[in-house]
Amino acid sequence: MPMFRRPMLVLAAIALAVLFAGAMLFRDTEKAVPLDAGVRSAEEQQITVYVSGAVVQPGVVAMRKTERVEQAVAACGGVLPQADLANVNLAQPLKDGMQIRVPERADAGGSAAQMAQNDGKIHINTADEKKLDELPGVGPIMAKRIVEYRNEHGPFESVDDLAKVRGIGPEKLAKIREKAEL
Repeated sequence: MPMFRRPMLVLAAIALAVLFAGAMLFRDTEKAVPLDAGVRSAEEQQITVYVSGAVVQPGVVAMRKTERVEQAVAACGGVLPQADLANVNLAQPLKDGMQIRVPERADAGGSAAQMAQNDGKIHINTADEKKLDELPGVGPIMAKRIVEYRNEHGPFESVDDLAKVRGIGPEKLAKIREKAEL
């Protein structure tokens, strides 16, 4: 039996060395730095949006990338009593650099004199879908597209900007121009 003792000791030493090396390797992997350690999560990333219109404190606000229009409006102190929230998608995800315009209700401050003064024209930046549907060549679907475009890109700077809305070409724009105003 003494003859087998030496190889057994060698095998035992090798086994201990392998166990020791494995333990060291396992210990080093626990200290490894994750690949994304320097990257901020999407929730922590900051974006900037501009909130205007019928809000308490309009202005530029920094928000988390995962937040929605509702949180941006709240960050500006909330809406004023005359706000028309039916034309604002509060559930829309925020995008860096976007403008959120909270329009006022048409009946909130419009007097009869002001209504007569505009010759029955429809204000394209404050009108709701139902009112936009009254424009020549605009039906319910096109009215919805106009409101969606306005909510996403902000108020129109001119009536001619309606041409940027999908489905409004030169002929339709010419008809709309007669009854629309800013």
